[in-house]
Amino acid sequence: MKRFDQPIYVTRPYLPALEDFQKGCAEIWANQWLSNNGPMARRFHDALSAYMGVPATNLALFANGTLSLELAFAALGISSGEVITTPFTFVATAHAIVRAGATPVFADIDPNTLCLSPEAAERAITPRTRAIVPVHVYGNPCDVAGFQRLADQYSVKIVYDAAHAFGIPSLATAGDVSMFSFHPTKLFHSAEGGLLVFRDPSLQERLFELRNFAIHSETECTAVGTNAKMNEFQALMGLLCLERMPALLARRREIHDAYAAAFDGHPSVRLLPHSLNRAYVPVLFPDFATRERVYNGLRDQCNVFARRYFYPLLTDFPPYAASRTSCPVAEDLSRRVLTLPTYHSLSLPTVHSIARSIVQMIKDCQ
Repeated sequence: MKRFDQPIYVTRPYLPALEDFQKGCAEIWANQWLSNNGPMARRFHDALSAYMGVPATNLALFANGTLSLELAFAALGISSGEVITTPFTFVATAHAIVRAGATPVFADIDPNTLCLSPEAAERAITPRTRAIVPVHVYGNPCDVAGFQRLADQYSVKIVYDAAHAFGIPSLATAGDVSMFSFHPTKLFHSAEGGLLVFRDPSLQERLFELRNFAIHSETECTAVGTNAKMNEFQALMGLLCLERMPALLARRREIHDAYAAAFDGHPSVRLLPHSLNRAYVPVLFPDFATRERVYNGLRDQCNVFARRYFYPLLTDFPPYAASRTSCPVAEDLSRRVLTLPTYHSLSLPTVHSIARSIVQMIKDCQ
């Protein structure tokens, strides 16, 4: 097994050419406009509208994905009641629900996509249910049709946590609102940032106010908002990264295909069905002990830092332990899944070496 001289992390952010970023910074300096919906942010807004095929009236940019999700609930009037979601996600999903004033209710996941199951969500619906928050885990699409059926039947809002799903335009218009994260660990980023895409264009004015302290005019504040505006430097980074999206997506496909070929014929390493943007490379092992052996072996012997997304489950953390329900599929898969390194500058020989090391570790313990 090869030990790399430099650590190999599960991801690294794409950075545009420094001279291109400096050129954009010169424009920001000339404008002397750093925040408050400046020209760079407006340009980024319009570029995202064109890229995603969504009218400019149906999206809004924010400082980060978590604030985006919180303000989505505020704009929809969700400040109490119950919101059904998955325990197999990052803590920000549930944190946003709680900070909005609602109570998260956890339901089990689909064993194939690892996304929230509409059937499990339906069993959790009560008269207090205000919304359902499915997560496109690893960029794998949720059962959009299944959740729309629940929305129609039970009159609940569907708010998608699409943090992993940028680069899949077909998912942008699913549900009432979709939130995309532009954190630097993601396939696409703006250093930090978040995006909401929504079905009802009348939400835009409300969201624009909420992200700017709910200031309606120079002399009027209409509600309790917050400071969630994207600044000009974030927008510049996003614009430059957006130009490279075709190349970034193509590179992810190459890396994913290299892992798939390396694991072909090795049943103890199951590569999960790929998402349309190949944002992650999740693999399943037969049991918890094998996963832990590979996770620790990669770190200690190879200097490779994979991640156990998502382990533990949210309901294993103290803030949500009291809300724990029976989610046997999520409990099982969280103990067997490992996400492997994938990013634009990861070489294919490095991918092959990581895969060979994993296979060898499994053989050594059989």
